[in-house]
Amino acid sequence: MTHPRSLLSLALLLAFASCAPAKAPAPPAADPTALRDTIQAREREWSAAFLARNAAGVAALYSEDGAQVQASGDSFKGRDAITKAMQAQFDTIDVTTREDITEEIIPAGEYIVEIGHYSYQGTSRTDKAKAPRSSAGRYMVLWRKDADGVWRLLRDIGSEAAPKKS
Repeated sequence: MTHPRSLLSLALLLAFASCAPAKAPAPPAADPTALRDTIQAREREWSAAFLARNAAGVAALYSEDGAQVQASGDSFKGRDAITKAMQAQFDTIDVTTREDITEEIIPAGEYIVEIGHYSYQGTSRTDKAKAPRSSAGRYMVLWRKDADGVWRLLRDIGSEAAPKKS
């Protein structure tokens, strides 16, 4: 037997539920392949600016509040500091090849975590013999999609890897 009180409670519950604001539809899931392609394209821009010895061009790929921690452990925050740090590096080495390889991306809303490895070869600018110099290592980057819709480096940390023994 149904009690009038139960029917009244049910009616009130349904009335309140119909007044609740509707949930916004979930945004479409990001296409992981497209995100990876976008990040790899940005990495190619980074490498091209590095090879061109364009310190300001490298720094422009970072957000205004971006930070870089180099393999040496030195850290720099903001585009001006990153420009100065990159120029100091360019003053010591002529890089002839550079490669940045994305291994994994982890989307997180307006952020992406990227994990990868890098290598470069060049010659020293600080000795007369132009000694060969090279480096390889790993990196982890936090990318942020800025208000203009462009992915920029927010945090960038690298570590140099010891050469592999044959």
